[in-house]
Amino acid sequence: TEMRNVFCLAMKVADLFHCSRPLEIHHRWVDLITEEFFTQGDLETEKGMKISPGMDRSQPPGPLQQVGFTEIFVLPLFKTWSEYARNFGSQDGQREFICYEGVERNYKFWLHASKQPSNPASLSNSDDSR
Repeated sequence: TEMRNVFCLAMKVADLFHCSRPLEIHHRWVDLITEEFFTQGDLETEKGMKISPGMDRSQPPGPLQQVGFTEIFVLPLFKTWSEYARNFGSQDGQREFICYEGVERNYKFWLHASKQPSNPASLSNSDDSR
């Protein structure tokens, strides 16, 4: 049903909401999630299992992975949510559009960081960190 789909969409937006937050908050979430993934990879190694993609501590992720994740999942998700809210939500989806703009800002940071020499992404790599 439509309401079930809207609920599923809302849950996924909530799950990835950090992608729309100010860069410092988003970056901290990325660091915490990355550590969680590495911990899972460590447990898989301990159990003699094949390490899941993106969870191998010996192959740390870089900004390019954030660019891909944002392009494939986050931007389309928040765009759809923003459009739905504009058509059916309160205040013509203004809050949801602000969240979408936050995702775009963070995406620009990761895109810029991915084009830099192989130093880790830091908050000082971009003038567009706000």
